[in-house]
Amino acid sequence: MRNYESVFIVRPSAGAEAELTAIIDKYSGVITTHQGEIAGVDRWGLQKLAYTINKETQGFYLLLRYTMSPEGIKELERQLRIDDRILKFLTVKLTADEDPFTPGQDENTSDENVQDEDITEETGEVTGEENA
Repeated sequence: MRNYESVFIVRPSAGAEAELTAIIDKYSGVITTHQGEIAGVDRWGLQKLAYTINKETQGFYLLLRYTMSPEGIKELERQLRIDDRILKFLTVKLTADEDPFTPGQDENTSDENVQDEDITEETGEVTGEENA
């Protein structure tokens, strides 16, 4: 079993709460059918797209993290391609040392190697000190 992360962009017309829950349940079912396990689901909400996709300028973003066999990924992506409600999707294999998923977690922040920056107002110089 490997760790994966998938981001779906769902049509805004399918952005009703009941419809989004149905989409999450459908693909969670595909994952569990192939002996996978859902680690977490995060709803990022309605976002403006960088470019038009199928005449849509906005989309509802969903993030799923899960463990699954590589054979199951093929079936999941096949079903995502068929579903007209999904504008785009991206599946990424995570490394073994990734932290466990927590919804809403900012992955760019960590407690290690935190740097404090002091900016002097007169000169605008930046001095950094590393806390240990």
